[in-house]
Amino acid sequence: MAVNLSGAVTNKINHLQNEKIVIETKNLNFYYTPEKAALKNINIQIPEKKVTAFIGPSGCGKSTLLRTFNRMNDLILGTSLNGEVLIDGNNIFHPEVHLEDLRKKVGMVFQKSNPFPMSIKENVIFGPQVNGESKQSVLDGILESALVQADLWREVKDRLNESALDLSGGQQQRLCIARALANKPDIILMDEPASALDPISTGKIEETIEELRNNYTVVIVTHNMQQAARVSDYTAFMMMGELIEFNDTNTLFTTPNKPLTEEYITGRFG
Repeated sequence: MAVNLSGAVTNKINHLQNEKIVIETKNLNFYYTPEKAALKNINIQIPEKKVTAFIGPSGCGKSTLLRTFNRMNDLILGTSLNGEVLIDGNNIFHPEVHLEDLRKKVGMVFQKSNPFPMSIKENVIFGPQVNGESKQSVLDGILESALVQADLWREVKDRLNESALDLSGGQQQRLCIARALANKPDIILMDEPASALDPISTGKIEETIEELRNNYTVVIVTHNMQQAARVSDYTAFMMMGELIEFNDTNTLFTTPNKPLTEEYITGRFG
């Protein structure tokens, strides 16, 4: 299908005028190789304590964009970037930014659950311990709080010393959410967190996301448009490395501004 992307524009929407912006990109370009631009002139503002979803066909750049927010793409050899990614107004690619501090502030949950081969308890308190917390009462408080927020405490409170690998797939993913929360981030990135889960487990993850918006800024990549419609406040549609449209979720799904957005959400391609 021939696609005309000439309508891609800087996306500033009226609804954001009353929001505190915590993540902003300015003219962001990202390259896996000098000849391959995975992101092209991305300008987006992401508000505080809302759920923002990135949607679009496979290979459109949504996961690449998500991973720029905590510099996970730095781990890929040969990549380069120009433009800015600002978090709370500060450019995260400034030489004085410490990656440890950034990744404490910006937690991440991956597509495939990746619990450590240790107990449930040890998984959750691993980060705080690495960061120097040794007081058991504090660690116990972090453990319970993180598991409660991840909607897992009731299911595992009597199994905390059992291996995390004995949990179901959905429980393991919520444990990974709890592990991210234990570091007390401000922002949580989720890269297709429910794509490998059954419908019941997916529902649990979505309920958890609904609760997290009360205290955290959540950015989620999803291939499931119904999921984006259910859980997000704002949605960005991407295509071939460009940000085509960004708006509040209801507007984007019901009255999109771009013909390309309408074609995608109505299933005419993708």
